[in-house]
Amino acid sequence: MPDTPTTRRPEVALFIRTYSRYGGVELFCHRFHEYLRARGVPVRVLCGEVAPGMANKPMEKTSPAVPQDDGGRQHDADGPGNAPWPDDAIRLADPDAAPLAVDIRVLGLWRPGRFMKNLGLHFAAARALRELPPTTVTVSFGNMAGCHIHRSGGPHRDFMRRSLAAQRSPLRRFTKALSRLLNPNNLLMTVLDNGIYTHPATRRIIAISQNVRAAVARQFPHSPATVVVIPNGVDKRRFNPQRFADLRGEARRAVGLLERHRAIGFCSSNFELKGLDRLIAALAHLPEEYVLVVAGGRRSRKYADYAQSLGVEKRVVFLGKVGAADMPRFYAGLDVFCHPSFYDTFGNVVAEAQAMGVPTVTTRATGACDLIDDGRTGRVLDDPEPWALANAVFDLRDIAAGADFGCVEDDAQVFARYLEVIEAVRAELAAAGKS
Repeated sequence: MPDTPTTRRPEVALFIRTYSRYGGVELFCHRFHEYLRARGVPVRVLCGEVAPGMANKPMEKTSPAVPQDDGGRQHDADGPGNAPWPDDAIRLADPDAAPLAVDIRVLGLWRPGRFMKNLGLHFAAARALRELPPTTVTVSFGNMAGCHIHRSGGPHRDFMRRSLAAQRSPLRRFTKALSRLLNPNNLLMTVLDNGIYTHPATRRIIAISQNVRAAVARQFPHSPATVVVIPNGVDKRRFNPQRFADLRGEARRAVGLLERHRAIGFCSSNFELKGLDRLIAALAHLPEEYVLVVAGGRRSRKYADYAQSLGVEKRVVFLGKVGAADMPRFYAGLDVFCHPSFYDTFGNVVAEAQAMGVPTVTTRATGACDLIDDGRTGRVLDDPEPWALANAVFDLRDIAAGADFGCVEDDAQVFARYLEVIEAVRAELAAAGKS
Protein backbone atom coordinates (compact mmCIF):
# COMPACT_ATOMS: atom_id res chain seq x y z
CA MET A 1 0.00 0.00 0.00
CA PRO A 2 1.47 3.39 -0.93
CA ASP A 3 2.43 5.81 1.81
CA THR A 4 -0.13 8.47 2.72
CA PRO A 5 0.18 11.38 5.17
CA THR A 6 -1.09 9.07 7.91
CA THR A 7 0.74 5.85 6.96
CA ARG A 8 4.11 7.16 5.76
CA ARG A 9 6.92 5.65 7.81
CA PRO A 10 8.80 7.87 10.28
CA GLU A 11 12.03 9.42 9.14
CA VAL A 12 15.57 8.08 9.48
CA ALA A 13 18.36 10.61 10.14
CA LEU A 14 22.00 9.75 9.34
CA PHE A 15 24.70 11.78 11.13
CA ILE A 16 28.24 12.00 9.70
CA ARG A 17 31.05 14.53 9.76
CA THR A 18 31.71 14.66 5.99
CA TYR A 19 29.17 13.60 3.36
CA SER A 20 31.34 12.20 0.59
CA ARG A 21 31.91 9.30 -1.80
CA TYR A 22 35.59 9.14 -0.81
CA GLY A 23 36.74 7.37 2.35
CA GLY A 24 35.55 4.23 4.13
CA VAL A 25 32.79 5.38 6.47
CA GLU A 26 31.89 8.30 4.19
CA LEU A 27 31.30 6.07 1.16
CA PHE A 28 29.34 3.61 3.31
CA CYS A 29 27.02 6.35 4.62
CA HIS A 30 26.54 7.81 1.13
CA ARG A 31 25.59 4.46 -0.37
CA PHE A 32 23.34 3.57 2.56
CA HIS A 33 21.59 6.92 2.08
CA GLU A 34 20.95 6.04 -1.56
CA TYR A 35 19.80 2.54 -0.59
CA LEU A 36 17.19 3.90 1.83
CA ARG A 37 15.92 6.46 -0.68
CA ALA A 38 15.61 3.81 -3.39
CA ARG A 39 13.32 1.86 -1.07
CA GLY A 40 11.12 4.81 -0.27
CA VAL A 41 12.39 5.24 3.30
CA PRO A 42 12.15 8.91 4.35
CA VAL A 43 15.75 9.79 5.17
CA ARG A 44 17.92 12.83 5.64
CA VAL A 45 21.65 13.32 6.23
CA LEU A 46 22.95 15.74 8.84
CA CYS A 47 26.65 16.42 8.30
CA GLY A 48 29.36 18.84 9.27
CA GLU A 49 30.35 19.45 5.67
CA VAL A 50 29.76 18.17 2.13
CA ALA A 51 32.71 17.22 -0.05
CA PRO A 52 33.05 19.32 -3.23
CA GLY A 53 31.26 17.82 -6.20
CA MET A 54 28.75 15.83 -4.15
CA ALA A 55 25.73 17.92 -5.06
CA ASN A 56 24.96 20.61 -7.60
CA LYS A 57 21.83 22.00 -5.96
CA PRO A 58 21.42 24.17 -2.86
CA MET A 59 21.25 22.34 0.45
CA GLU A 60 19.78 23.24 3.79
CA LYS A 61 22.50 24.78 5.92
CA THR A 62 22.84 25.79 9.55
CA SER A 63 25.40 28.52 10.13
CA PRO A 64 28.21 27.41 12.44
CA ALA A 65 29.12 29.39 15.53
CA VAL A 66 32.67 29.84 14.19
CA PRO A 67 33.28 30.94 10.55
CA GLN A 68 34.31 28.25 8.08
CA ASP A 69 36.58 28.24 5.10
CA ASP A 70 37.26 25.72 2.37
CA GLY A 71 40.72 24.75 3.60
CA GLY A 72 41.47 21.13 4.31
CA ARG A 73 38.41 19.66 2.66
CA GLN A 74 38.93 16.29 1.06
CA HIS A 75 38.06 16.33 -2.62
CA ASP A 76 35.83 13.69 -4.07
CA ALA A 77 37.96 11.23 -6.04
CA ASP A 78 35.29 8.75 -6.89
CA GLY A 79 34.94 7.45 -10.39
CA PRO A 80 32.00 6.36 -12.53
CA GLY A 81 30.02 3.26 -11.72
CA ASN A 82 30.09 3.60 -7.93
CA ALA A 83 26.42 4.42 -7.37
CA PRO A 84 24.30 1.26 -7.57
CA TRP A 85 21.08 3.17 -6.84
CA PRO A 86 21.22 6.32 -9.01
CA ASP A 87 18.60 9.07 -8.90
CA ASP A 88 16.62 7.39 -11.67
CA ALA A 89 16.23 4.25 -9.54
CA ILE A 90 15.30 6.35 -6.53
CA ARG A 91 12.60 8.20 -8.44
CA LEU A 92 11.31 4.91 -9.83
CA ALA A 93 10.99 3.46 -6.31
CA ASP A 94 9.52 6.66 -4.89
CA PRO A 95 8.25 9.09 -7.55
CA ASP A 96 7.78 11.79 -4.91
CA ALA A 97 11.38 11.55 -3.64
CA ALA A 98 13.13 14.90 -3.56
CA PRO A 99 16.39 15.47 -5.45
CA LEU A 100 19.33 14.06 -3.52
CA ALA A 101 20.67 17.42 -2.40
CA VAL A 102 17.58 18.67 -0.59
CA ASP A 103 17.59 16.06 2.16
CA ILE A 104 21.12 16.96 3.28
CA ARG A 105 21.45 19.41 6.16
CA VAL A 106 24.88 20.95 6.67
CA LEU A 107 25.51 21.62 10.36
CA GLY A 108 28.89 23.30 9.84
CA LEU A 109 32.31 22.69 11.37
CA TRP A 110 34.35 24.89 13.68
CA ARG A 111 37.89 25.57 12.52
CA PRO A 112 40.85 25.24 12.50
CA GLY A 113 42.05 21.74 13.32
CA ARG A 114 40.50 18.38 14.16
CA PHE A 115 39.84 19.30 17.79
CA MET A 116 37.68 22.27 16.82
CA LYS A 117 35.92 20.32 14.07
CA ASN A 118 35.02 17.41 16.37
CA LEU A 119 34.00 19.66 19.26
CA GLY A 120 31.85 21.91 17.06
CA LEU A 121 30.16 18.95 15.40
CA HIS A 122 29.37 17.44 18.81
CA PHE A 123 27.45 20.57 19.87
CA ALA A 124 25.81 21.04 16.46
CA ALA A 125 24.62 17.41 16.38
CA ALA A 126 23.23 17.71 19.92
CA ARG A 127 21.18 20.73 18.85
CA ALA A 128 19.97 18.99 15.70
CA LEU A 129 18.90 15.90 17.67
CA ARG A 130 16.71 18.05 19.93
CA GLU A 131 14.99 19.54 16.88
CA LEU A 132 14.08 16.22 15.22
CA PRO A 133 10.61 14.71 15.61
CA PRO A 134 10.54 12.13 18.43
CA THR A 135 9.61 9.38 15.95
CA THR A 136 12.84 9.84 13.96
CA VAL A 137 15.32 6.94 14.20
CA THR A 138 18.83 8.41 14.36
CA VAL A 139 22.02 6.69 13.18
CA SER A 140 25.53 7.97 13.90
CA PHE A 141 28.50 7.33 11.61
CA GLY A 142 30.89 9.30 13.78
CA ASN A 143 31.57 10.66 17.26
CA MET A 144 28.13 12.10 17.97
CA ALA A 145 26.35 11.09 21.17
CA GLY A 146 22.59 10.75 21.57
CA CYS A 147 21.71 8.79 18.42
CA HIS A 148 19.70 5.59 18.75
CA ILE A 149 22.17 3.57 16.64
CA HIS A 150 25.93 4.02 16.50
CA ARG A 151 28.02 2.35 13.79
CA SER A 152 31.25 1.66 15.62
CA GLY A 153 34.75 1.34 14.23
CA GLY A 154 35.98 0.81 17.79
CA PRO A 155 36.69 3.01 20.81
CA HIS A 156 39.43 5.59 20.25
CA ARG A 157 41.34 4.46 23.33
CA ASP A 158 41.67 0.99 21.80
CA PHE A 159 43.27 2.52 18.71
CA MET A 160 45.61 4.67 20.83
CA ARG A 161 46.92 1.63 22.70
CA ARG A 162 47.04 -1.16 20.12
CA SER A 163 48.33 0.80 17.13
CA LEU A 164 51.59 1.55 18.94
CA ALA A 165 52.77 -1.92 17.91
CA ALA A 166 53.55 -0.48 14.46
CA GLN A 167 56.57 1.31 15.94
CA ARG A 168 59.67 -0.90 15.70
CA SER A 169 61.70 1.08 18.22
CA PRO A 170 60.73 1.05 21.95
CA LEU A 171 61.83 4.69 22.15
CA ARG A 172 59.62 5.55 19.19
CA ARG A 173 56.68 3.76 20.85
CA PHE A 174 57.23 5.78 24.03
CA THR A 175 57.44 9.14 22.25
CA LYS A 176 54.42 8.29 20.09
CA ALA A 177 52.38 7.35 23.17
CA LEU A 178 53.44 10.53 24.96
CA SER A 179 52.56 12.77 22.00
CA ARG A 180 49.14 11.15 21.79
CA LEU A 181 48.49 11.69 25.49
CA LEU A 182 49.34 15.38 25.09
CA ASN A 183 47.12 15.80 22.03
CA PRO A 184 43.84 17.47 23.11
CA ASN A 185 41.92 15.87 20.25
CA ASN A 186 42.69 12.39 21.59
CA LEU A 187 41.34 13.39 25.00
CA LEU A 188 38.23 14.79 23.34
CA MET A 189 37.66 11.61 21.34
CA THR A 190 37.79 9.43 24.47
CA VAL A 191 35.32 11.77 26.20
CA LEU A 192 32.99 11.62 23.19
CA ASP A 193 33.26 7.82 23.13
CA ASN A 194 32.13 7.68 26.73
CA GLY A 195 29.16 9.89 25.85
CA ILE A 196 28.20 7.60 22.95
CA TYR A 197 28.55 4.17 24.55
CA THR A 198 26.93 5.13 27.87
CA HIS A 199 24.20 7.47 26.58
CA PRO A 200 20.69 6.32 27.59
CA ALA A 201 19.39 7.01 24.06
CA THR A 202 21.87 4.54 22.49
CA ARG A 203 19.95 1.33 21.80
CA ARG A 204 22.23 -0.46 19.32
CA ILE A 205 25.96 -0.49 18.63
CA ILE A 206 26.68 -1.89 15.17
CA ALA A 207 30.21 -3.27 15.41
CA ILE A 208 31.88 -3.72 12.02
CA SER A 209 33.89 -6.74 13.24
CA GLN A 210 34.28 -9.14 16.13
CA ASN A 211 37.42 -7.19 17.08
CA VAL A 212 35.31 -4.08 17.58
CA ARG A 213 32.72 -5.98 19.58
CA ALA A 214 35.43 -7.27 21.91
CA ALA A 215 36.92 -3.78 22.34
CA VAL A 216 33.53 -2.27 23.19
CA ALA A 217 32.85 -5.06 25.70
CA ARG A 218 36.24 -4.45 27.37
CA GLN A 219 35.91 -0.70 27.70
CA PHE A 220 32.16 -0.25 28.14
CA PRO A 221 30.86 -3.40 29.83
CA HIS A 222 27.87 -1.54 31.28
CA SER A 223 26.72 0.12 28.06
CA PRO A 224 22.91 0.13 27.83
CA ALA A 225 23.08 -0.68 24.12
CA THR A 226 22.88 -4.06 22.43
CA VAL A 227 25.96 -4.79 20.28
CA VAL A 228 25.27 -6.27 16.83
CA VAL A 229 28.14 -7.39 14.57
CA ILE A 230 27.61 -6.58 10.88
CA PRO A 231 30.81 -6.80 8.79
CA ASN A 232 31.18 -4.44 5.84
CA GLY A 233 30.24 -5.65 2.39
CA VAL A 234 31.49 -4.65 -1.06
CA ASP A 235 29.84 -3.61 -4.29
CA LYS A 236 29.93 -6.95 -6.08
CA ARG A 237 29.05 -5.35 -9.38
CA ARG A 238 32.58 -3.90 -9.27
CA PHE A 239 34.51 -6.48 -7.26
CA ASN A 240 33.98 -10.03 -8.52
CA PRO A 241 35.92 -12.90 -10.17
CA GLN A 242 34.56 -12.09 -13.63
CA ARG A 243 35.99 -8.58 -13.48
CA PHE A 244 39.25 -10.10 -12.29
CA ALA A 245 39.38 -12.24 -15.44
CA ASP A 246 38.36 -9.37 -17.73
CA LEU A 247 40.96 -6.95 -16.36
CA ARG A 248 43.80 -9.38 -15.69
CA GLY A 249 45.92 -8.93 -18.80
CA GLU A 250 45.50 -5.17 -18.97
CA ALA A 251 46.26 -4.76 -15.25
CA ARG A 252 49.54 -6.70 -15.41
CA ARG A 253 50.73 -4.96 -18.57
CA ALA A 254 50.08 -1.55 -17.00
CA VAL A 255 52.43 -2.35 -14.10
CA GLY A 256 55.04 -4.03 -16.32
CA LEU A 257 54.56 -7.53 -14.91
CA LEU A 258 55.80 -10.50 -16.90
CA GLU A 259 54.20 -13.94 -16.97
CA ARG A 260 56.82 -15.31 -14.58
CA HIS A 261 56.17 -12.64 -11.97
CA ARG A 262 54.18 -13.30 -8.81
CA ALA A 263 52.57 -10.00 -7.82
CA ILE A 264 52.01 -9.15 -4.15
CA GLY A 265 49.61 -6.25 -3.63
CA PHE A 266 49.51 -3.69 -0.82
CA CYS A 267 47.17 -0.69 -0.52
CA SER A 268 46.92 1.91 2.23
CA SER A 269 47.16 5.62 2.96
CA ASN A 270 49.04 4.86 6.20
CA PHE A 271 52.13 2.81 5.30
CA GLU A 272 53.45 2.73 8.87
CA LEU A 273 50.32 1.46 10.63
CA LYS A 274 49.56 -1.09 7.91
CA GLY A 275 53.03 -2.66 8.05
CA LEU A 276 54.58 -1.86 4.66
CA ASP A 277 58.11 -1.92 6.07
CA ARG A 278 57.61 -5.50 7.28
CA LEU A 279 56.28 -6.51 3.87
CA ILE A 280 59.26 -4.97 2.08
CA ALA A 281 61.55 -6.87 4.45
CA ALA A 282 59.58 -10.07 3.70
CA LEU A 283 60.25 -9.59 -0.01
CA ALA A 284 63.96 -10.12 0.66
CA HIS A 285 63.13 -13.66 1.86
CA LEU A 286 61.08 -14.57 -1.22
CA PRO A 287 62.26 -15.82 -4.64
CA GLU A 288 63.17 -13.24 -7.30
CA GLU A 289 59.92 -13.70 -9.23
CA TYR A 290 57.93 -12.09 -6.39
CA VAL A 291 57.21 -8.39 -7.02
CA LEU A 292 55.52 -5.98 -4.61
CA VAL A 293 52.97 -3.51 -6.07
CA VAL A 294 52.15 -0.66 -3.64
CA ALA A 295 49.10 1.59 -4.02
CA GLY A 296 48.37 4.66 -1.93
CA GLY A 297 50.39 6.63 0.58
CA ARG A 298 51.77 10.13 0.57
CA ARG A 299 55.40 9.69 1.69
CA SER A 300 56.88 6.73 -0.17
CA ARG A 301 60.46 8.00 -0.40
CA LYS A 302 61.65 6.49 2.89
CA TYR A 303 60.08 3.14 1.96
CA ALA A 304 61.78 3.22 -1.43
CA ASP A 305 65.06 3.93 0.39
CA TYR A 306 64.37 1.04 2.77
CA ALA A 307 63.78 -1.31 -0.18
CA GLN A 308 67.09 -0.14 -1.66
CA SER A 309 68.91 -0.83 1.61
CA LEU A 310 67.64 -4.43 1.42
CA GLY A 311 68.53 -4.81 -2.25
CA VAL A 312 64.92 -5.30 -3.42
CA GLU A 313 64.24 -1.85 -4.89
CA LYS A 314 63.85 -3.27 -8.43
CA ARG A 315 61.09 -5.56 -7.19
CA VAL A 316 58.93 -2.82 -5.63
CA VAL A 317 56.55 -0.70 -7.72
CA PHE A 318 55.02 2.41 -6.11
CA LEU A 319 51.82 3.38 -7.95
CA GLY A 320 50.86 6.33 -5.75
CA LYS A 321 47.20 7.02 -5.08
CA VAL A 322 44.84 4.75 -7.02
CA GLY A 323 41.35 6.14 -7.58
CA ALA A 324 38.30 4.23 -6.37
CA ALA A 325 37.24 3.49 -9.96
CA ASP A 326 40.60 1.84 -10.67
CA MET A 327 40.74 -0.46 -7.63
CA PRO A 328 39.23 -3.51 -9.42
CA ARG A 329 42.02 -3.21 -12.01
CA PHE A 330 44.62 -3.01 -9.22
CA TYR A 331 43.40 -6.27 -7.63
CA ALA A 332 43.14 -8.00 -11.03
CA GLY A 333 46.90 -7.79 -11.55
CA LEU A 334 47.74 -9.56 -8.28
CA ASP A 335 48.51 -13.13 -7.29
CA VAL A 336 48.25 -12.43 -3.57
CA PHE A 337 47.20 -9.43 -1.50
CA CYS A 338 48.86 -8.51 1.81
CA HIS A 339 47.44 -6.34 4.57
CA PRO A 340 49.88 -6.83 7.48
CA SER A 341 48.17 -4.22 9.63
CA PHE A 342 48.94 -3.62 13.30
CA TYR A 343 45.49 -2.15 13.84
CA ASP A 344 42.46 -2.07 11.57
CA THR A 345 38.93 -2.40 12.92
CA PHE A 346 37.84 -3.86 9.58
CA GLY A 347 39.99 -3.38 6.47
CA ASN A 348 37.81 -2.87 3.40
CA VAL A 349 40.74 -3.72 1.12
CA VAL A 350 40.73 -7.26 2.52
CA ALA A 351 37.04 -7.65 1.69
CA GLU A 352 37.55 -6.23 -1.82
CA ALA A 353 40.50 -8.53 -2.54
CA GLN A 354 38.56 -11.57 -1.31
CA ALA A 355 35.55 -10.60 -3.43
CA MET A 356 37.85 -10.47 -6.48
CA GLY A 357 39.20 -13.93 -5.61
CA VAL A 358 42.70 -12.81 -4.60
CA PRO A 359 44.30 -14.93 -1.82
CA THR A 360 44.97 -12.61 1.11
CA VAL A 361 47.45 -12.48 3.97
CA THR A 362 46.46 -10.36 6.97
CA THR A 363 46.68 -10.24 10.76
CA ARG A 364 44.35 -10.95 13.66
CA ALA A 365 44.51 -7.22 14.41
CA THR A 366 42.49 -6.69 11.21
CA GLY A 367 38.75 -7.09 11.71
CA ALA A 368 38.20 -8.50 8.21
CA CYS A 369 40.39 -11.50 9.09
CA ASP A 370 37.10 -13.22 9.96
CA LEU A 371 36.34 -13.36 6.22
CA ILE A 372 39.38 -15.52 5.45
CA ASP A 373 39.29 -19.30 5.45
CA ASP A 374 42.87 -19.83 6.69
CA GLY A 375 44.76 -22.00 4.22
CA ARG A 376 42.04 -21.95 1.54
CA THR A 377 41.47 -18.27 0.72
CA GLY A 378 44.45 -16.78 2.55
CA ARG A 379 46.43 -16.76 5.77
CA VAL A 380 45.85 -15.00 9.09
CA LEU A 381 48.94 -14.19 11.19
CA ASP A 382 49.35 -13.31 14.84
CA ASP A 383 52.25 -10.95 14.11
CA PRO A 384 53.29 -9.44 10.76
CA GLU A 385 56.99 -10.14 11.09
CA PRO A 386 58.95 -10.45 7.82
CA TRP A 387 59.69 -14.20 7.99
CA ALA A 388 56.07 -15.00 8.88
CA LEU A 389 54.81 -12.85 6.01
CA ALA A 390 57.23 -14.43 3.54
CA ASN A 391 56.20 -17.94 4.60
CA ALA A 392 52.49 -17.06 4.38
CA VAL A 393 52.84 -15.58 0.88
CA PHE A 394 54.84 -18.59 -0.29
CA ASP A 395 52.28 -20.99 1.24
CA LEU A 396 49.62 -19.51 -1.07
CA ARG A 397 51.58 -20.12 -4.30
CA ASP A 398 49.33 -23.00 -5.40
CA ILE A 399 46.05 -21.07 -4.94
CA ALA A 400 45.10 -19.52 -8.27
CA ALA A 401 43.76 -15.99 -8.03
CA GLY A 402 40.36 -15.21 -9.53
CA ALA A 403 38.31 -17.94 -7.82
CA ASP A 404 34.91 -17.33 -6.26
CA PHE A 405 35.62 -17.56 -2.54
CA GLY A 406 32.01 -16.77 -1.58
CA CYS A 407 32.99 -15.17 1.74
CA VAL A 408 31.98 -11.52 1.29
CA GLU A 409 28.46 -10.09 1.32
CA ASP A 410 27.27 -7.60 -1.25
CA ASP A 411 26.80 -4.20 0.33
CA ALA A 412 23.06 -4.34 -0.48
CA GLN A 413 22.82 -7.38 1.80
CA VAL A 414 24.66 -5.47 4.52
CA PHE A 415 22.39 -2.44 4.10
CA ALA A 416 19.34 -4.71 4.45
CA ARG A 417 20.71 -5.88 7.81
CA TYR A 418 21.17 -2.26 8.90
CA LEU A 419 17.59 -1.56 7.90
CA GLU A 420 16.44 -4.50 10.05
CA VAL A 421 18.22 -2.91 13.02
CA ILE A 422 16.52 0.42 12.29
CA GLU A 423 13.10 -1.23 12.13
CA ALA A 424 13.76 -3.05 15.43
CA VAL A 425 14.70 0.21 17.13
CA ARG A 426 11.65 1.94 15.63
CA ALA A 427 9.41 -0.76 17.12
CA GLU A 428 11.05 -0.33 20.53
CA LEU A 429 10.58 3.44 20.41
CA ALA A 430 6.93 3.03 19.44
CA ALA A 431 6.35 0.55 22.27
CA ALA A 432 8.06 2.87 24.76
CA GLY A 433 5.91 5.77 23.57
CA LYS A 434 2.73 3.81 24.24
CA SER A 435 3.72 2.72 27.74
